[in-house]
Amino acid sequence: MSHSTCTLRGPKRPLTILSWLVIVVATGILMVMAAAAPDGEASQAAGGGDPTLEMQARLVLAQEAMVPGSGMQAFDEIDLSKAPDRRLRLAAVAAAIDGPKAGRGIVSEVQQGLAAAGMEPTAFQRRVIDGLDRVFAGTANDAVIDELQTELGWFGKLAVVASENGGEGRQQRLSPLLANALSVLIKLLAVLAGVGLAGLAGLVLLIMAAVQVAHGRLHTRLRAASSHDGIYAETFAIWIVAFEIILLVAVLVSEEVPARFGMTVSVVGFFVSLGVLVWPIVRGVPWPTVRRDIGWTRGSGLGIEFGCGLIGYAAALPIAAVGLLISMLLILLAAPDEGAAAAAHPIVGELAGGGWVVRIQVLLLASVAAPIVEETMFRGLLYRQVRAAAGKLAPWLAVAAAAVSTSLVFALIHPQGFLAVPALMALAVAFSLAREWRGSLIAPMVMHGASNGVVMAMLMVMVG
Repeated sequence: MSHSTCTLRGPKRPLTILSWLVIVVATGILMVMAAAAPDGEASQAAGGGDPTLEMQARLVLAQEAMVPGSGMQAFDEIDLSKAPDRRLRLAAVAAAIDGPKAGRGIVSEVQQGLAAAGMEPTAFQRRVIDGLDRVFAGTANDAVIDELQTELGWFGKLAVVASENGGEGRQQRLSPLLANALSVLIKLLAVLAGVGLAGLAGLVLLIMAAVQVAHGRLHTRLRAASSHDGIYAETFAIWIVAFEIILLVAVLVSEEVPARFGMTVSVVGFFVSLGVLVWPIVRGVPWPTVRRDIGWTRGSGLGIEFGCGLIGYAAALPIAAVGLLISMLLILLAAPDEGAAAAAHPIVGELAGGGWVVRIQVLLLASVAAPIVEETMFRGLLYRQVRAAAGKLAPWLAVAAAAVSTSLVFALIHPQGFLAVPALMALAVAFSLAREWRGSLIAPMVMHGASNGVVMAMLMVMVG
């Protein structure tokens, strides 16, 4: 990218180095917290469901509804894991597609697998195995049925419907569920088609932008570097530490409010974290200067910047597709049994387990709070500081160094884990390029919000 409008150079400061040490350590702590968060069989056993697996199961049922007789082939593709709790849930899907006998076969395989490994079933597994055995055999009473549905949620209800009257008339009873699954698939394909068309348009825009850069006709709009740029690394370091504390406090506070409003606490926490922007002022930088430096400006006008954000989102899709492909390859290599669940965001569980009040809060968090706060901190503060520090490099190297380093931190602090890092980094790089292109943060915020909004819409369609 041309570097005609500013020469970004910043002095090295001991506090800047210390700030980066804090950033690295805090990022590591957030990664550990995310890895230690309850996400597996323990939480499923307590709460009844596996949202990611449920979404996959719905798509399998949709394929069976669309092409009768093809469901078991699709089923085999999600039945790769040997995790007992996962397979017990899938027993219900097998029963829905191929009858109670197929479901009982899965349950027997789980029992044999536990015995071969010298493992005793957990209390949860014993209850579920007993319940499924009785339901598939047609000997379950109302109490057993109620308990199974409580333990397995959607999967428990599916097992019951698939096994009534020994499986006779199963297709007729399942027809509403299959029709719903097919409707979900059609909606999902429609969204994907729209995203795909936007991505093709975005690829054309990227090529055009690259040509403009190569001919020196597209210039950066970042403000020139100054002697106080290191303060923005200090501010980010304070934010990431404060953010960890706020997350912990939010967990504690959310336990004291009704469950359906728990996500609101996180939304408030995100905006509270913006209070760290007082630090540059404390260090002597006037607020108007801070605001211009970090991109809190109207740019060429709200309408134009918003439109540039939508254009930028389309251009980000091809970049995101590359990152997503790398993440998918990593999942196939490192966690083939888990599949997409290996890099799923915990928010999937919130969407699946909550009503519209919860979902509106999730949308506010993902498409409003997160874009405003994260773009301010990453593309506003951190990108500004690294871009300034890399000012002695060739312009394209300085942009690449700032975009990659800040995007790596961005990806690592998210709770999806290492396997999702390439996908998240790709998006963050696109947001960084938009910051370079526009100067103002409005476009990156719109891109971030649109990206999260589309993903949330797809998840909502899939969880029903």
